[in-house]
Amino acid sequence: MAITVLRIVLLALLIYFIYMCVKFYANPKRRLRLAQSKENFYFIDEQKNTRKNLQLTYKGVLFEGEKHIPSKDHPLFIHTIFVWTENPEKLNRFSAGDFEEVEKKVLERYPNCKIDWDQPIKKAKKAGER
Repeated sequence: MAITVLRIVLLALLIYFIYMCVKFYANPKRRLRLAQSKENFYFIDEQKNTRKNLQLTYKGVLFEGEKHIPSKDHPLFIHTIFVWTENPEKLNRFSAGDFEEVEKKVLERYPNCKIDWDQPIKKAKKAGER
């Protein structure tokens, strides 16, 4: 009887360990940090949830975007996305084409929205155009 209980407990622990491994490797936040450290592009967003911000990383810079809806009558229609970054000092190596690439990636998911950049990003964008 004790051996059967011990086997069931060990099986349960093995299933729990496999579940936690899958949960860890499928975590989008972990994948975002990994893409940021490797300077790849990665996009996290819940398109059906208008209250949740989007996050994307491009060339090692993490951008966040706040979705704005025009009214509560149309909760699935995104009117404007306000984009900012926590570390604008990394934007000095961005070119105008890089900002266009980020815009293109956001507009692929939200084709009818307007992208509003934070002030430090606007300055870096103007500097990248020169």
